[in-house]
Amino acid sequence: MYAKEMVKQSLPLIIMCGLGAIVAGSTLGLMTNLFEEIPGLLVVIPAIIAMRGNISTALGSRLGSAYHLGVINKDNLYNDDLKQNILGSLILSVTMSFLIGFLAYITSIFMGVKPDAILLILIVLIAGILSAFILTLLTIIIIFFVFKRGWDPDNITGPALATFGDIITMACIFGSAIFVGGILL
Repeated sequence: MYAKEMVKQSLPLIIMCGLGAIVAGSTLGLMTNLFEEIPGLLVVIPAIIAMRGNISTALGSRLGSAYHLGVINKDNLYNDDLKQNILGSLILSVTMSFLIGFLAYITSIFMGVKPDAILLILIVLIAGILSAFILTLLTIIIIFFVFKRGWDPDNITGPALATFGDIITMACIFGSAIFVGGILL
């Protein structure tokens, strides 16, 4: 019986996730001119997508575990445990965004590309922080929706947040590259 419920809850979402991956890839295709204008930007893409996906899905998993343990429920969603998880997620996002920007700069130099360090780090930092706030809010909305429907959060949050994370992070990196590049270039 559990397998049937898992498939019923997950299959439509996984199909939508496949379509979402196409959207994220299409966004990457729109960025080809930016890769030429901002050396080192291509190095950042896999790292920042992985970072946002990992942090968001970890937050979703932690909230799902808290739900299973009875620490949070649909009537008591916004409590100290949720606040601490949100804070930890945001701190990780800021710290890792800066680190990814710095490491992308160093990696680009070793690959013979001469990026502007401040430009590259600023783009990643803005994209990471913006996507962190959006995805944290989305995580809470998904968790609330899943709780309200009585579904198992483990079947929904991981795939949903990984896909939404890719799409939102690509849009944020694209937007911050245009914004910061327009100001500093």
